[in-house]
Amino acid sequence: MSAMNLTQPEKRRVRVSSGTLPSPKISSIAAFHPFSQQLDVVFPLDSALLNTLEALQTEYGKARAKLSDVFTNADAFCTGLENGSDILVLSAGSQGEEDLWCIDPRGHLTLSVCKSTYERLGLVGQKLPFRNHQERHVIDIPLQRNVMSPANRERQRTSIGLWDQRRESELGRDAAPWEIVYSWKGKDEPPNVPFQGHTTHKVQCKKRQMPDVHIPTPSLSPRPLPQSKSKGSKSAENDEDDALEDWNLHIESLFEWVGMACLGAQRLRANDRVDPFVALYEPPEPSSIGTVVHLQWRGLLHSSFVQQVIDSVLPSLFGINSSLPFVSITCHALTSSPVSYLPYSYTITPTGGLQPPKSVPPKLPRADGEDTWSLILERGSGADTGAGHAADAGPVKWCLAESIGQWDTRWG
Repeated sequence: MSAMNLTQPEKRRVRVSSGTLPSPKISSIAAFHPFSQQLDVVFPLDSALLNTLEALQTEYGKARAKLSDVFTNADAFCTGLENGSDILVLSAGSQGEEDLWCIDPRGHLTLSVCKSTYERLGLVGQKLPFRNHQERHVIDIPLQRNVMSPANRERQRTSIGLWDQRRESELGRDAAPWEIVYSWKGKDEPPNVPFQGHTTHKVQCKKRQMPDVHIPTPSLSPRPLPQSKSKGSKSAENDEDDALEDWNLHIESLFEWVGMACLGAQRLRANDRVDPFVALYEPPEPSSIGTVVHLQWRGLLHSSFVQQVIDSVLPSLFGINSSLPFVSITCHALTSSPVSYLPYSYTITPTGGLQPPKSVPPKLPRADGEDTWSLILERGSGADTGAGHAADAGPVKWCLAESIGQWDTRWG
């Protein structure tokens, strides 16, 4: 009997962090992930929050464009030397298309191209540092005025124009323009974008309510920190290891519950009667029985919309008039983008924004990649006034899990 050739599962990396609000990490989480394609919010039924979130909607567009038109009309995306872009653009990556490009909030045009395209372009780029993908290059082009010499800018313009001409010669005039998707900050569609054949798509949330399900009490706490081993006994070290293991298992069970709630899993239901030999699930402890709401938005979601959802959630977790115990927010990046993570500095610029990074960690854009963050926000536990209400809800606690696949240098 011959051995089976089994495909090895992709290597994924997960990072978990926690703390209390306010937190610069949480206030900037949406900005760090500019290209998002799915946003899920899960919480125990709260009518006020449900009404608020259901009213939130956004739009994105689909169109076709010549890259040379985009480059020539760079002012449509960047209006000044330091200004970024309120418009996100991503080539849709038609079947068989090896080359991809995007415009991110920094106002940079990023090209991710195969070996043959790179050699014909003649522009300087960075080779991807991944085995079997080292022939792929990333080219970073700031679109702001006066950031490059006129000679360099003209060289880029000529190279991109010749690329468009080659596409027309190889694909035909009708098929040469790039299929693109784009989104924008604010409610009004951006004017004067150099695109053809615009179509606009509304993104409204899909709602699912699940009654009679196990709902955990997160009871978030800081990750146990090891004490100095030189001062502690062997039994103390074992206690620390046990505390860390318990913390990890508890956090893992909470995010497992969030994922199952996003899927509408039958296993969460209190009356689930599945055969334990087929599937066995134990909800996190402690837990109670109640109704859970799951809301989902899908499309090219601008980071400003993701931030709007986060900002709409937070008031329900503060103050003495709300009883909402927790909310989870999970966001999936559009991994086919050459850029999906912007490591901003937490330094605030004179205009009130985050300091943009000078460079972006290289990654391999692909449709089946992994790039997800999931956030649990838990209402603070304040002192009881004796009337059944907390005098001060206390700081909101948070726990964030970030997961990325292989071929991404974000964490080295």
